[in-house]
Amino acid sequence: MREEMQLISRAGKTFYFATLWLQKQARYDAALAYNFCRAVDDIADSAVSQPDRDEQLEEIARAVQAGDLHHTLVRPLAPLLRRYPTIVEPLSALVHACKDDNASLVIRSEDELRRYAFGVAGNVGLVMYPILGGHRAEGWAYAAELGIAMQYTNIARDILEDLSRRRIYIPRAWLGTYDMDQLLRGPSESEEIVVKAVRRLLLLADETYARGLSGLTYLDPENQFAIQVAARCYAAIGERVIHNGRLGRDRAVVPLTRKVLLACSIGLFGQQKLLRPVSACKL
Repeated sequence: MREEMQLISRAGKTFYFATLWLQKQARYDAALAYNFCRAVDDIADSAVSQPDRDEQLEEIARAVQAGDLHHTLVRPLAPLLRRYPTIVEPLSALVHACKDDNASLVIRSEDELRRYAFGVAGNVGLVMYPILGGHRAEGWAYAAELGIAMQYTNIARDILEDLSRRRIYIPRAWLGTYDMDQLLRGPSESEEIVVKAVRRLLLLADETYARGLSGLTYLDPENQFAIQVAARCYAAIGERVIHNGRLGRDRAVVPLTRKVLLACSIGLFGQQKLLRPVSACKL
């Protein structure tokens, strides 16, 4: 268990901070799931040749579906697969979505953006849902919403890094007629349209966080506070992406003091602010 916690503290400081308030078993299980998802993402982003990359990911997806505990990445998931059999499908879907996230991926519209975010992050929410004590089918959609919202924040935070890799996850329809080379030049008129698109994405993320958090009551009561902390701290990254109308050149992070203040404010006022689940929340 100590190894999983050390890994999660290095690779995901915001998530680690939030897990401090999870039940002990949920914290351990969440760490196992997180490490698997992180490993899959690392393989998808690795510099190995495309055929090798795709072959590795297909092998992982098959191993998950078959419950093949001989596979190095799947073996640590054994206790999770026994306790939460419903996570098999979203785990497999996550691997396939990461496989499809390659250099040829083009996101043209908001609908395509949502489908992409659901694939690579909404499925993570579906994996975490039973681990965090979710049992009712109505709660699945809200878990996916939180995953999608966090992916929107990721895209906003990493926009310049992704552009440098000639990747655009913001819908091309939001960027007018600018081509990749024009978007990379900045500061220029093209940077203004990127900033405008990032603001639009952050507003969309805020709306999606709100929908996801409205379903917190589907989780085990002892885990609800931790997930609210995770969502609020992650959303706070968006506050640091744009400075004085310009995209920040350094990776946006939320200082520990800000996280502590957010957690304290949730502890004081969070229960009164929890929204009831809304029927309009759909995948």
